Amino acid sequence: MSAENPQNKDFIISKRFAIGQDVFGVLAFALAIFQGVTLIIPAKIFLSIVGVVLVVEYMSSHYKNVFFDKGHRIRETGLIDNSFNEKRIPNYNSEPYYNNASISKEEIKLLANIHENSLFTSRIAAKMSFPYYLLSVVAFLFFVLKLFISGMDDYSSLLLSFIVSSSFFDRAIMLNSLKESSEDVYEKANEICNSYEKHSAKASVILPQIIEVLLLYENAVFESKIILSERLFCNLNNALSKEWIDIRDSYLIYANQKEMK
Repeated sequence: MSAENPQNKDFIISKRFAIGQDVFGVLAFALAIFQGVTLIIPAKIFLSIVGVVLVVEYMSSHYKNVFFDKGHRIRETGLIDNSFNEKRIPNYNSEPYYNNASISKEEIKLLANIHENSLFTSRIAAKMSFPYYLLSVVAFLFFVLKLFISGMDDYSSLLLSFIVSSSFFDRAIMLNSLKESSEDVYEKANEICNSYEKHSAKASVILPQIIEVLLLYENAVFESKIILSERLFCNLNNALSKEWIDIRDSYLIYANQKEMK
């Protein structure tokens, strides 16, 4: 699977805003710890600083979603173009993005593309969620510890640490939800392939099921607003591409299309 695609520009901008959101989240947590331990910053000044940090984090989150939506629409267009041999995105060859050029029948190629996407997404999202869970747990433990030690006397740092832990936990949950949804899509794609082999179903018969997994996958990705880690993609790309090719070649629904070509 190639990393080069027309949605890269918007996804890179979205990723930068996501990194900014994380940086300001960590900064807010560091401020909460510093204030909770030292109480050196006057309450009004501390609240003003925190307010600015949280507003910037919110704006980062907003623009992350804006550019994600733009990139997602381009990615959907590329998926349909590749599956149905169309070219609504000029000067872009989508074949290297997938490993399914050998499949000729359009709806079967669409299934293969979704099948492959769900495999990559589930594996990468699984590895991305751990740091967010870790940060949310650390922030929440600080909140609980500080609450027991000083009660509500230092309400500002308590409130900030609670907000930060909730923010990181929310992103961890979204990643886990994306992982589970893409795993569900992957299993449904396996079921379609298995049904084809058992019942020798025609492509037109399984088309509603293909549309169903397409909608399930696209809705899961869109709702998560998650840009998958490029570093993890590069690290896992060769192994996952090989695994996908082995899976693809093991199913008659895909192998038959190669023979017909």
